[in-house]
Amino acid sequence: MSATLKQGIVIAIFGVGMLGAVIALVHRRRLSFGFGTGWIAISMAVIASSLLTPIVNPIAQQFSMTGTAVFLLVAVVLLVAICVQLSISVSGLQKGLQDLAEANALLRAELEQGNADGGANSTNRSHQ
Repeated sequence: MSATLKQGIVIAIFGVGMLGAVIALVHRRRLSFGFGTGWIAISMAVIASSLLTPIVNPIAQQFSMTGTAVFLLVAVVLLVAICVQLSISVSGLQKGLQDLAEANALLRAELEQGNADGGANSTNRSHQ
């Protein structure tokens, strides 16, 4: 068995394992459907890339790299893209949380001011 075929089999096994793990997380509602579909697409791409190992090795040799290095480079680029996307999501959530906290503080201030005015009015009415 050639090294290229072994590499393709290992990548395919990893992709299938990743797909199973993502489906289990979505099923248990530990991962939202939106993120789950993205990870399922990535898992399918990993499985499909296992079929590309015979094509990647000749291309990698033109750049004095190994097929493994090419796959590692693609994986690192993908992880950086995921980190940037998650940072954008977290930034949006932080902004929403800040807006919600400010609105809550304003409502609380209005409520306390209303209670203070209402309490003074009821005290004045009882003395009259």
